[in-house]
Amino acid sequence: MKTSPLLLLLAALPLAGIGNALAAAPTGNLEISAIVTQQCSVQSAALPFGVYRSSALQQNAQIGVTCSNGTSYTVGLDQGATGTANRRMASADGASWIDYGLYQDAARTTAWNTGSAAVAGVGTGNAQSFPVYGYVPAGQSPRAGAYSDVVSITLSY
Repeated sequence: MKTSPLLLLLAALPLAGIGNALAAAPTGNLEISAIVTQQCSVQSAALPFGVYRSSALQQNAQIGVTCSNGTSYTVGLDQGATGTANRRMASADGASWIDYGLYQDAARTTAWNTGSAAVAGVGTGNAQSFPVYGYVPAGQSPRAGAYSDVVSITLSY
């Protein structure tokens, strides 16, 4: 009986797969995860009014807030270092004052404060800007010198 090479080839084909089946490598999964926490930061600003000569002064600045995407927050400004109902810049020796106001709108009708007067927002992951409109009323008679105040920015989230 003669064996044909084609018949031998056909008979060997099923055995060729056995080698591959025995050499198969085990498989598994690599689980990937991350946690995104709510986080916010505030970028401070400066509001230099310049030289006061008994006439009203107006100046603007921007506060920057960056919060993680979807994070609700509020931003407010306190009354400054004097802690009085009216904001005041003090002379270096603390003996003389210049009254001023900080407002949320260009018409200077909505004061910046904390609590119920704070501005609410929702983070986008990018910096968001909030204007601060400053105003020094006319008619004050302070002594000559440099005046300043420090207002704290409160960011709650």
